[in-house]
Amino acid sequence: MFKKILIYTGYTLLLAALSAYFFFSYKLEKSESDKVVCKRIDISILDSTVNRFVSREEIGELIREQGITAGESKIKHINLHELENMLNNRTAVRVSHTNYNGKGILFVKIEQRRPVLRLETENGGFYLDDSGYIFPLVKTFTSFVPVVTGNIPLSIVPGYRGRVKENKEWCDQILALGKYIDKNELINAQIEQIDVDEKGDLFIIPRIGQHEIAFGKPDNIESKFKKLMAFYEHIIPNAGWDMYSTINLQYTDQIVCTKRDIKNTKTINKENT
Repeated sequence: MFKKILIYTGYTLLLAALSAYFFFSYKLEKSESDKVVCKRIDISILDSTVNRFVSREEIGELIREQGITAGESKIKHINLHELENMLNNRTAVRVSHTNYNGKGILFVKIEQRRPVLRLETENGGFYLDDSGYIFPLVKTFTSFVPVVTGNIPLSIVPGYRGRVKENKEWCDQILALGKYIDKNELINAQIEQIDVDEKGDLFIIPRIGQHEIAFGKPDNIESKFKKLMAFYEHIIPNAGWDMYSTINLQYTDQIVCTKRDIKNTKTINKENT
């Protein structure tokens, strides 16, 4: 019985000693970490080869405006949550990630927004990114994406940032169109402008050729572009780029082409191309 008491007492003392050790180690480590100065700020901009809406210099300046300076600021005084909120509020920043290590290095990673379309409205130009977020053009960089012009059915005030609430269905459709174009390298290289007429029909202006493409409503996207690719693969090699003034993709299983030099229309069945 006495032996069991000794063993129990020994375990209790050992546990108490370990607890005291970890407690004082933690206090010592915390005391040391409280003294750690931010030695360096490591800023990385993801996808900077594609989009350059923000630069390391700009982000560095924003961080300094928050009172965070390498060589002076203590790590314990840096509120990462507030820093991320400030950075995320920048126009073209999709999300920021911040953390620091025990050596006093503050890491800042910036993910930029990725536009798929540019909207030219009566209140200025805006980008529509791949998540459906709208933000104003950036003076320091231009993203070469298809430009949507004409009767855009969105009420966007100058400087607007966010997602639309009115005419969301149209916005979702035009976003789906932009994302489809963005993912298809050949189509993306060919499309320069998308004009919206008063009825809401889309007319695509290509980069190469003197024709326009009557796309109609922003629906049946994949089917219409398959017909357009069939036209480019099977008709253009024989007819050339400038024979037709209009390529109409709105008819089921047909491509209706209007010649430029004479007012004549040629209908091409899709199954025959």
